[in-house]
Amino acid sequence: MRHWLLVFGIALAMVLVPVAPAWAVGGDPERPIRGVDKVPKLEVDRSARIQEHVQRIFRTPHANFADERTPFAQGMCNRCHGPGMEIFFNPEKESAERMNQPCLSCHEEGARRHWHGSTHEFSGLACVNCHAMHNERPRLLKADTQLEVCGACHLDRRADFGKPSHHPVPEGLMQCTDCHNPHGTPGPKKLIGHTVNETCYNCHAEKRGPFLWEHNPAREACTTCHDPHGSIHRPMLVSRPPMLCQQCHLGSHSDVPLTGARMDFRVQGRSCLNCHSQVHGSNHPRGFVFKE
Repeated sequence: MRHWLLVFGIALAMVLVPVAPAWAVGGDPERPIRGVDKVPKLEVDRSARIQEHVQRIFRTPHANFADERTPFAQGMCNRCHGPGMEIFFNPEKESAERMNQPCLSCHEEGARRHWHGSTHEFSGLACVNCHAMHNERPRLLKADTQLEVCGACHLDRRADFGKPSHHPVPEGLMQCTDCHNPHGTPGPKKLIGHTVNETCYNCHAEKRGPFLWEHNPAREACTTCHDPHGSIHRPMLVSRPPMLCQQCHLGSHSDVPLTGARMDFRVQGRSCLNCHSQVHGSNHPRGFVFKE
């Protein structure tokens, strides 16, 4: 009888007395714990994280005391966060308009003058969706490259840059802002030019003309034949010749064999461009068929 009372007393003591886990009594936190898949992470001192976050601002242009335009020359942190630092502590609870107000109070002109009414503003985006004020990256972007920032939303365009023929954006030789202004423009698709062609001509000036003989599709829009973000066809063509050309020229060379052993040389290699090499326009007196 005493034996059973002793066993009952020990069991009762184990139930009533809490057993401290290994990581709470100085045990090895990396040591696997039976019945626990993952060792709980200890809470890092929040004040240390805040201090590290604040220190990053001193590596940005905003912390330049010598420039009277910067926040640090106009009230330091209160210039953006407001009196009492009441703004931006809970950005997920703030409206985009309220969060943008401190930024636009300084950055409303120049490249940002068309922000109001732009696609991104109309979609409810805030400056902090793309920029992080407390970091040392160029233009205070939230990622190392523009392609990472823009590609986080524009997944289809990011995929296009992975195709064989593309503008050298992934290679770092171009950026999204070479063609687009993400803050808005008067033209379509947030292009830096008023039209597609005007934007393309900034780099491809030799295609501008004027030409004695003009190819209408090239004159209307480069995107009639090219996909500027990337294509599986060279050079970024939306379709492979001669199929691309035959979308308009249905009756031309209809007798030319396209496949098989008798495949005509005029559709091999560069296809139509083997003869019509000046498809963007020609200034030759005999260039009405864009050969010279």
